[in-house]
Amino acid sequence: MCRSLAAAGAAVAVVGRTQETIDAVRDRLVGEGGRAVSVRADVSQKDSIDEMADTVVRELGGIDVLINNAAIYPRRAWTEIDEAEWDAVFATNLKGFFLCARAAYPSLAERGHGRIVNLTSITFFGGWDLLLSYVSTKGGIVGFTRALARELGPEGITVNAISPGAFPTDAEKIHPDPDGYNRFVLERQSLKRRGTAEDIGNLAIFLASDASSFITGQLFGIDGGWVMN
Repeated sequence: MCRSLAAAGAAVAVVGRTQETIDAVRDRLVGEGGRAVSVRADVSQKDSIDEMADTVVRELGGIDVLINNAAIYPRRAWTEIDEAEWDAVFATNLKGFFLCARAAYPSLAERGHGRIVNLTSITFFGGWDLLLSYVSTKGGIVGFTRALARELGPEGITVNAISPGAFPTDAEKIHPDPDGYNRFVLERQSLKRRGTAEDIGNLAIFLASDASSFITGQLFGIDGGWVMN
């Protein structure tokens, strides 16, 4: 998404916990002719997020679009999840979205046309083995999106969600049976190809642009036809 947004002309703030990772993304965007900064932050910590928002406003002049995409997803049977792990998943995957929205709100409201885009998941629709805490937060994000859209609509701020399917990730490369997993995905999709980062990026550009100014509180599936509403 960062590359797509930068290519579309957006100045991008790359935010994450690992400085080396976000610096690499920033350098790639700048190398491709974009404008970008990297800001280290922990989305589960309010002070860290408030400082991040202040830095972005100072470095880039304001916040027009917030894309909430942070997530952790420990895999284990629900009987093996302890309270600390449950709280950690919710702190990143759901509370983090709230904290980022609150921190970005003053700048979004000042512009009167801000955009918030939240990333959820198709796992919310049918559940997923060994991902109870993760799936629970993804369902919460849908409710968060719709409720916040109600509150921010009068200020001209739209809030929408993207629900990606099984896109290729680095984790898939170390799957014990990557070819089998690929077949599993394609069997469930109507479209018989895997999604790409550009697919999600194009949707993010639309939701961040004036072309989506009359759309809010909506969930956009991008999963090759895995889930059909």
